[in-house]
Amino acid sequence: MARDKVVKAGILCHSTRKEEVLAVLEKTGRVHLIDISVVEDAPFARPEEVERPSFHSLSASLDKTIPFLQSRELSKKREPVPAVTVDELSSLLDNHTELEEKVHRSVSVSDELINLHSKSEEIQRKIDFLEEWVDFPLRFNQLVHGDALVMKAGHVSAGEGFAILEGLEKEYELFYAIKLSEDRSVVAWHNEINEEISTGLTECGFIAADFTGFSGTPEQELKTFRESLAEVNRRTGELSAEADLLVQSLPRLKTLSDAAGLQTLREDAASRGRVSSSSLFLNLWLRQEDVAGLKTELEKLGEVDVSLTETKEEETPPVFLTESASTDPYLMLTDMYGRPDGADPDPTPLMAPFYAIFFGICVGDAGYGIALAAGSAIGWYLTNKKQGNTRLFRLMFQGGLASVVWGILLGGWFGISFNSLPALLQNAAMPLNNLVPGYTRGVTDGFALSQQFLYLTLGFGLVQLGWGIIVNLRKRLSAGEGVWAVVDQTGWMLALLGLFPWLFNHYLLDGALYPLGTVWDSVFLGMLAVGTVLIFIMGGKEAEGIGGKAGLGAYACYGIVNLLGDVLSYSRLFALALSSAIIASVVNEIASMLQSIPVFGIVLTVLVLVAGHLFNLAMAALSGFIHTARLQFVEFFGKFYDGTGVPFKALRYEPRYVRIKR
Repeated sequence: MARDKVVKAGILCHSTRKEEVLAVLEKTGRVHLIDISVVEDAPFARPEEVERPSFHSLSASLDKTIPFLQSRELSKKREPVPAVTVDELSSLLDNHTELEEKVHRSVSVSDELINLHSKSEEIQRKIDFLEEWVDFPLRFNQLVHGDALVMKAGHVSAGEGFAILEGLEKEYELFYAIKLSEDRSVVAWHNEINEEISTGLTECGFIAADFTGFSGTPEQELKTFRESLAEVNRRTGELSAEADLLVQSLPRLKTLSDAAGLQTLREDAASRGRVSSSSLFLNLWLRQEDVAGLKTELEKLGEVDVSLTETKEEETPPVFLTESASTDPYLMLTDMYGRPDGADPDPTPLMAPFYAIFFGICVGDAGYGIALAAGSAIGWYLTNKKQGNTRLFRLMFQGGLASVVWGILLGGWFGISFNSLPALLQNAAMPLNNLVPGYTRGVTDGFALSQQFLYLTLGFGLVQLGWGIIVNLRKRLSAGEGVWAVVDQTGWMLALLGLFPWLFNHYLLDGALYPLGTVWDSVFLGMLAVGTVLIFIMGGKEAEGIGGKAGLGAYACYGIVNLLGDVLSYSRLFALALSSAIIASVVNEIASMLQSIPVFGIVLTVLVLVAGHLFNLAMAALSGFIHTARLQFVEFFGKFYDGTGVPFKALRYEPRYVRIKR
């Protein structure tokens, strides 16, 4: 598939048809609104006197109410998601007065409970403080700091601190200290010796307590605060009981939240257009093939005009991609990187086969593949039943099937020793040991991974990078670069096909591809040389002067080294397959050792096998997803793809609590 042609359209309707028009646009889910609310030359400037009903405040209140009531639910049993129609949501908004009152009451109760909780904590802190000073012999307002007398109460360093206080009493007649406990004391002195006493109090570690806000005796203050705490607890109990009653309305409030969210989406959509007291004008993008259907739906409403408009030179249309059923799951990867722009091709079908193959290699176990495909199929079914996005599950399902194929070829079956497999499964794995005639490596016991498989992953890298060069050639020809694009990409293709066969044959395969020192060496090195010259010429083509051309040409040739690094990056496929196989075999080995334990041996063995293989499968799937995506984003896309396009954001409400039956 490819990029769908997107056109620009304008919709003009009477203001009485606004809600109906917006409902149709949201229902189709195939329009991308253009914000013209701030465009100076747009028609129908919005007059200030035009009022627009708003559900934003209701949505905000519900966003606060629902989590509050959910936290008070006694039963955490997960209820099935209710299915409602758009008309039912709209009807709820027309008769939501009672529910809105409960929302506002819930917000009030929530706010008051939060305040009461803070007040309770503050009072409790004061009570705890006063209980520590219950033996204070005076009223707190008798502590003074006047012109003549200073009196304080506080904490003193135990032991040595009181010794210093006793020394101060003996030295100064105008200083007194009353010991209340092992670390608390009341001290008083005349201002004449304030400097000397302050120094002494510092030496004994005296820290004055803060009695601000207290005036009576500790018993009087404690009584007051305990009464206040009791009143706070009483009020908290009343509000908690009321909140528990409000919880009964939670299901309807969740539905109301999605109803308000849908209406808010429509309000925001209208705000992107221009409104007068009698008209609404909207600008939007949509697929050319959707124009006729949209016109038909809107014209049923009566006073609505739909017309195509010209795209301005400075405008960038959003990108709408329609994929086949087999490649659609990989659109999520394209969106991670960025939609195509300009001459960019749709990369989704170009990378889909490679991604599935590479993911299967990373998992590399047929048993894991079966489990992954089965789990993904269940997730696919359940998500589809709820009308959710199933792309991830479909991608994992295809990856699971690919893992089954590669697991068979690698002899990977839940990490079972290769020599313990039936002859049929062993024979299925042997071809990977004979990829290169006359160059066979032994199979390691436990998994059929030889060096030959490493070379196969590098070969996949050559194929994908070569395909990227071809795609880039087609892209540049479409952009009108002509013969220069052919020369440039031919240089890179010759460098790729000349360097790696010669390099692999000499340093990895020991002459297994062709006899060393024959004419084939000259052929491949000649291809590399010609490719290097073409890359050098094209690299310096735009520069001025001989020095500039030579410098940029040499820099372009350095890209051949990067090409070598790109190919070697594909060795990560071999490494991930190997690590998954090793961990699986280790899990089996640990489980086999536990079998000898009396009584609990079988139970422990089963637990280790299940937990170990589930963990290994999860890590293999996660690693496969990430590293395979990296190969596409960095090595493959880097050859031809920019991905700077604007994604097509359809006007469609995604509910949070209900399932909308469309």
